[in-house]
Amino acid sequence: MVNQIYEKIRGEFEQKRREAQKAAQQRKKEIYAAIPALAEIDRKINLTATEYSIRIINGEDVKNEMEEELSRLSDQKDNCLKQNGLSREDFLPVYSCELCKDTGILDGEFCKCFKSRVIQENFKSSNIGNNLDYQSFEKFDLKFYPDQKEGRYPLTPYENMKRNYAVCRKFADKFDDAKKSLLLIGGTGLGKTYLSTCIAKQLLTEGKSVIYISAVDFFKRIEKSRFEQNDGEIKMFENCDLLIIDDLGTEAPSAYTIAVFSDILDKRWRCERKLIISSNNRLTEFEKLYGQRVFSRLAGSFECLLFYGKDIRVQKFMNGES
Repeated sequence: MVNQIYEKIRGEFEQKRREAQKAAQQRKKEIYAAIPALAEIDRKINLTATEYSIRIINGEDVKNEMEEELSRLSDQKDNCLKQNGLSREDFLPVYSCELCKDTGILDGEFCKCFKSRVIQENFKSSNIGNNLDYQSFEKFDLKFYPDQKEGRYPLTPYENMKRNYAVCRKFADKFDDAKKSLLLIGGTGLGKTYLSTCIAKQLLTEGKSVIYISAVDFFKRIEKSRFEQNDGEIKMFENCDLLIIDDLGTEAPSAYTIAVFSDILDKRWRCERKLIISSNNRLTEFEKLYGQRVFSRLAGSFECLLFYGKDIRVQKFMNGES
């Protein structure tokens, strides 16, 4: 997925550069047609440079003479341009990025224009949609989590969510150094999806490749790839920087899709590529749903965050908030 995005954008930049150079050549032809004297001066400059270069190669000491003649012709050209309201810049290609001249490379690194396109393309392919428009760590509000203990939980919903927020924020801030993936467990409307998309938004803005997909769609695509004999999407699930699977346990998996899911978990673990998985199911139910192998991977290589409290969406509805 990452390589495909970079290759696509490189192709775009090459095309833009060719178009800018082609437009400059066309502009030059039009200027020459309108100002024949200018075309003649440029012809003399090229001819003079060639003739004197040959003489220098043959051992003649005419370097100073050549420089004087070329300087004289250059002054003629500048005067001709000025008289016609033009400058030498009118002959140059007009690139969309003057820093890198549409190469995408500046000082041996990707130019900011190239990085910006990578971010745009990553957002487009992330499958998150409009959720990113209003969700961010900065807008996260703890006021919906009461600061009174509930049932058997040792922390109040407020204290627990404050901890969950800190873990997710650190996961995003220190993503490359994160040791474990995240498993978000809890009922609906408690902030699992919100925090997942906050992480996705931050990583996408930094140029990381993220795929956000519901468990139902995830398993459907695995099954579809089997019948179409096309593992392109499976490779994307394996290779993106962050894979987010939402609502695990709501799908109807088969033995085949569970086996592929297990392989994806193992490959991402071996390559140190992180996941975020959210679910309404208890951790103990995963072994029954997906088998010992998947359960072992989830229990061993994921940090589990519990979500509890009152449904935020219901609270907002009752308070008349959008």
